[in-house]
Parts: sequence; structure tokens; C-alpha cells
Amino acid sequence: MKRWLILIIAVLVLGFSVYLYLPYFHFDSTQQMLSFIFLLGSFVLIFVASYAALNVQNRQKVKTLQNRLSMWTKLSYHVNQVGDEVFNELPIGIIALDEDFEIKWANPHAKTIFDSKMMGKDLKDVHPQLHMAAMNNKIQFMIQVKNETYDVTYRSEFKFFYLFNVTDRELVRQRYHEQIPALGIIYLDNLDEAIGSMDVSEQSSLKGEYLAAIADWANKYNGFLKPYADERLVVVLYRKQLDLMIQDRFDILDKIRMISTQNHVRVSISMGIASWDVNYEELGIYAQNAVELAEKRGGDQVVVNIQDQKIAYFGAKSDASAKNSRVGVRINAQTIRDFIERSSNVIVMGHNQADLDAYGAMIAVYHMAKASKKPAWIVVDEEKLDKTVQKIYSDIVKAQLPHLVESSINSELAIKQITPDTLLIVVDTQSPKMVMNSEILSKVNKVIVIDHHRVSEESFDAIFSFVEPYASSTVELMMELLNFYNMEEEIKISALEATIMYSGLIVDTNNFAYRTGARTFEVAAKLKDMGADVTEVKLWLRRDLERTLVINKLLDHIDIYLDRFGFVITSELYDDRILLAQVADAALQISGVDAAFMIARMNNNTVGVSARSYQNINVQILMEALGGGGHLNSAAAQIQNASVHDVVDQLKNYIDLEYGGGGEPVKVILLEDVKGKGKKDDVIEVAGGYGQFLVTQKKGLLATEENLAALNKAKEEAFEANQRHIDLMKKLKNEIDNKKVTLGIQIGQDGKLFGAVTTKQIVEAFEQAHHILIDRKKVELSSEINSVGIYTATVTLHKDIKAQFEVHIIEK
Repeated sequence: MKRWLILIIAVLVLGFSVYLYLPYFHFDSTQQMLSFIFLLGSFVLIFVASYAALNVQNRQKVKTLQNRLSMWTKLSYHVNQVGDEVFNELPIGIIALDEDFEIKWANPHAKTIFDSKMMGKDLKDVHPQLHMAAMNNKIQFMIQVKNETYDVTYRSEFKFFYLFNVTDRELVRQRYHEQIPALGIIYLDNLDEAIGSMDVSEQSSLKGEYLAAIADWANKYNGFLKPYADERLVVVLYRKQLDLMIQDRFDILDKIRMISTQNHVRVSISMGIASWDVNYEELGIYAQNAVELAEKRGGDQVVVNIQDQKIAYFGAKSDASAKNSRVGVRINAQTIRDFIERSSNVIVMGHNQADLDAYGAMIAVYHMAKASKKPAWIVVDEEKLDKTVQKIYSDIVKAQLPHLVESSINSELAIKQITPDTLLIVVDTQSPKMVMNSEILSKVNKVIVIDHHRVSEESFDAIFSFVEPYASSTVELMMELLNFYNMEEEIKISALEATIMYSGLIVDTNNFAYRTGARTFEVAAKLKDMGADVTEVKLWLRRDLERTLVINKLLDHIDIYLDRFGFVITSELYDDRILLAQVADAALQISGVDAAFMIARMNNNTVGVSARSYQNINVQILMEALGGGGHLNSAAAQIQNASVHDVVDQLKNYIDLEYGGGGEPVKVILLEDVKGKGKKDDVIEVAGGYGQFLVTQKKGLLATEENLAALNKAKEEAFEANQRHIDLMKKLKNEIDNKKVTLGIQIGQDGKLFGAVTTKQIVEAFEQAHHILIDRKKVELSSEINSVGIYTATVTLHKDIKAQFEVHIIEK
């Protein structure tokens, strides 16, 4: 009616205007008057026709909207029916909570999963894990209820849990994981050398005993075993069997060791096993690399490389065996000589806080380069030498060995000597992080490594490595290389240089107590022949009164763990690595202590651990677990950004894993993630001793029926929350998709916006238009809004659920 009223008024105004204007018109004839009336009528007709056309369009829009409303009215009943079916009949558990996490509503399927009388109960009483998830606002997770597995979605804003049964999916996933192939390569170490002096029947009998033991072990795990070369075998199995081997900690190592002990031979096995979801060619490469790593670490151990896991080491309870033949040493010496003679100059560098073994080895390399008539430089940053070497270098070397002083330069000068053909020889370390200066390492193209420590995962990108874990020290290796380096002329080493090198032997063997073999004494005798002064070495290595008192003070607080491990722990600051080692050595002299650990803070960010051991305690593996390394009976580690208490707990954890696993296996529920064992809420089976450790450290609970029921309850609740969240997000996506919102903006003369259009403005306009509140932080625009036009906005409702709507920007 309003539209017609406006039209009538407009016509009347037009007529009245014409009437007022008629006196001013003068028509000469009737024809002119009729023409004017016709013109005026044409204007009126055009106006009426335009209005009618517009009115028809509006009627069509109204009719379209009426049709849509009618359609939605008809559909609403069916939509409600579908919603009722989702809530009440489909196998989706739904739980609604109030602000106090009390269950206010649950659909029939949720009651089937948990309890038909769950309404009105606290969530923590129904399923503790779901309650914990709600408290922590966990969105998606899995739980177990009555041997069933559920995906759970939690909508924290609505306090809704959704649960989906995924038991079949998880069983398939578990079966797939268990059947990932594993390939192992086995070497019988030192077999030919050990049985070489036996007669044929004894050789055959002993070899058969070893092979039978390995075959029985492989059959125990349903593995396929096949010899492919002398002293070498390959075993093929599944991940499930590999997990059992790991659980049993590869007891074949002890079996082979026992056979060797009974027959008075030094034979062991080295094994590399890889388990990756790759083709067999790649798997074979991983397995080969693993067994080579086991060999480089000295043998008598297993190296396991599992996809997405840190490389694991097992065994290594005996020290490495020295090979009887010196052919390899001669070949290595000639190889190093070739590299030196092809270089423009040689730079020799040891590790940070270089000890007498490192410094003595650097002197030997210097003489090798001089024998090849090549310029040689020893990197000596005096502040990076340990205190004993600092004293010897400052008081003795500078006064009595001028040729060494002239060839000793600091890192800054060494960098200036680097050319494209410079050869860097690193001694007494295999960790790039431990070198005296990392910049030198990064700038040279050619690196040779000479060391006696077991190989770790971290290594140099070297053109050649001479690594022999059987050796007592790097000085021992260097003396053997010197014997074969220059066959034409003997390399002359002064008596004082021989004394320094001899002191390196003494330090690394703790006066010939550790890792000492026949070759060690041969090297010592050779150095004595060169003029090494044993008495002078003793004078150098004497402790002063203050140090002796400090060591005794620290030993007053030794703590014995598991009746055989000595822990010396202090909260005081000690930045002297030698002192830590001396305390560990002193603690090891106590009767009944098989391994000793000195743990102290070295600076505000670093905790140092020095470890020493006797017999079958491998402290190298324990220190590697902390990020360090070393030898079977002598190792150390430096841990960054940790407290002394945390380091002690970690070390005791690893000790329990390796040596504290007595008693029957027990099942434990993990209360937090435990590296190498499982995630929070996992149920794992471990040795009794380690299980007790987890419980006492409040990292686990015994998997009793009551605790398992509570765990399953919590898992089920957590799963439901996650599923609920996903479902609600899907519904919200459907409500948002394909909608549009219009914003008016001011445009300048150059066509640019005045100000900016923000996501806050967009979500506010969307809420006003569609009554749906969107978090502006979850809205992303396809492009920056810089002019009028149509833009697409994406709303991230969940990591896999995104909705889109249009933003129409118009000029005000």
C-alpha cells in the first residue's frame, strides 16, 4: 500500500506542476498542443513502465524467498529426525557436562559404553582420563573401555564429548606395525684368529657350537637365519619379533660370551638390525650401516636402527679385542701419508680441554707431517687445555721445546693458514661438537680422524678415519702408525716429547689399569727406549694438597645405589673435568663398587658427569644415553640446561634399564612419557626392578585390575570428547559454508580504502547477519582487502575441518 501511495502522490505532484506551468505555454495550433500532450504522456508512460518492471523483479525475489521458506519448512522435520537419529541411534557416544564437569546428559550409546546410570555423576568417577582431558582442554585423543578403543573429540566451549569406536582400525594399525620387516646382519668377531691354532675337528666343533646357539636364538623369535659368507649371517623377521628381542636385551650376546669363556677364546658377535617401512634394498643398507657401527664401537654388541627412533645399543659388556695382524696398521699409515703428501699444509687439532693423550697425539702427527716435509701447525688455545697440560705447556714446552712452540698457533692464526688443500687431522675425539675450534673444522675441505673411542651417531665428514676401540689411547695408535709411516728413515722424537706421550698413556689407562693390552706395554716400552722419564711423569701427575682434600671431602658423601654403583653428588660448582674424573677413580677403589659416577655443576648451564667402572659395567652406554661418550670403563657426559637432581634421576633410570632389571616382569601404566618405553597412559611390560623404579619415581602405576579399569575409563572419556568436538565442528561448517557478509567502506579518489578491514569487523558483521559467533583468530582471508570486491574468508574449525564464506566489500 505504501508503494502505491508514493506513486499516487508522485502523479498528483506531476499534474499540479503541469497545471501551474500551462499559462506560460503558447501553442500556435492544435497540433502543437497535441504534440506537447503526447510528449508529456510519453514521460508518464516511461515512468510507469519502469516502476512496473522494478515491481515485477521484487515480486520474483519475494516469490523465490517464499519458495525457499516453504522448502526449508518441509525439510526441517526431516533434519530434526536425522539429528535425533545421530544423537540417539547411531553408534556415536555423546556426553554433555556442566561447568563443574558433572554429566548432565548422555545419549543411549554413551550409556552402553560406560554406565546406564551415569547421569548426574562426576566425570572423574565415570572415567578419570576423560575428566583429565576436559580439565586440560584436550581436543582429540584415544581411550580404552572394556577392551574397546575409542577416538574422542572434546568441544570445550560446549563441554561435549563425542566417542567413536575405532577398535578395528587400531587392530589393523597394530598388526601393520608388528609386521614391518626387520633385517639383521650378524658378524662373528675374531673367529678365524681365535680358532686358527686349533685342529680341524676342534675348529669345526667350536664353529658349530656358535652357529647352533645363533640358530636356536633366531628360531626362538621365528626368524629366518641364513649364512651368506664366512663368519657372517643374515636374519629376517618382523617388528613384533624385534620388539621381543629388545625386551630380552639380545641375550644371544651373553650366550656367545659364555661359549667363548668356556673354550678360552675371544670370540663375540656384532649385530646390526634395521626395521624401516622401506624396500629391502634400503633396509639392507640400514642394516649394513648398523653392523658397521657395532664393529667400529668395538664389537660384542647389537646396534638397532628403528624408523623414527633413536639408534639403540645393546651389550658391549667386554672390551674390544685387538687384532693380531699389523697389516691393517701399515696400510692405514701409508694411507695417511698419501693424504699428507698431497696436501699443502697440515693442521693438527684435539678436543676442547685437551688432555695429555690428545696433546701427545698432536705431537706425533706433527712429526709425521715433518717427515713428509710439509708445513705443520698444532692448534693450541691455552685456555682450552686442561690444567695439567696448561702447566706442562707453559712451564716445560715453552722452555725446552722451541720447535713445538714455533709450530703451535692459536685458532685465529690457524684459520689464516687454511687453503683449499689444507689437511686437518683431528685426534682423540669423534664428536664435531668437542673439537677445540669448530670454525677451523667448518673451513677445511679435508679431514682425517684418529681416535680410540667407540664410534657414536655423531661423527665427522672425514675423507679417512683410523678408529680402533681396542687401543688404550690415541698415543698408542699414533706410535703404531709412526712405526710404519716412514720406511726409509726413522722418525726421531726427543726424550721430553716421549715423556709427554708416555704421560698420555698413563692418564688414559689410569696407570695401566684400564683397557691395557700387550700392545699398550709394547708402546710404553718403545717410548721408554726413546727416553721417556717415568719419574717425571709421576711428578707431573701428582695431586696437590688442596685437590686431595677436595676429593676426600666429596667422597665423604658417596651414595651406594643397587649395592654396586657409587654416586658422588654435589650442588657446588666444579669446572675442572680432571677433578671429576679423579673423584670417580677414587670412588671406584671402594670395595664392592663396580661403577662410580661423579656428578657436579660445571657452570650455570652445564652438569658434568665422569664415570668409571670395572668388570661388566659399560659406562660408555650409560654416558651415551646422557649425550656423552667414551670407553667401556671410562666415559663422561656434559648435559646442558638440566639440574643435578634431574641428571641423577636420568642416570639411575638408565642403570635400572641396563642392570637393575631383576625379578619377574611386571606391567606398568605410564603416568608420563618415558623415552624409549612409551607415552603417557601406555601399559608396558618391564623387568621388575625397572618397574619398581618407575613406581617409586611416580612415573608409573602397577597395572592392577583397579588401575587398568580407571585407565580405560579415562581413555574412553577422552576419546568421546574428541569425537564430539569433530562432529560439532562439522555441523558448524555446514552452517557457515556458502554464506556471505557485506561490509561498506569509504573509498578515496585514488580508489584506495580509508583504513583497513579487519577480521574483527568481518566476524561482527557475520554474527549480525547470521547469528553465528566466530573466533576472529581462526579466520583467514584469501588475499588482503584493498578495494571493493568479493573476497573468500576461511574459518579453521579443526585441523581437518575448514569452512568458507564470502565477504562482499562495497563502497559506502
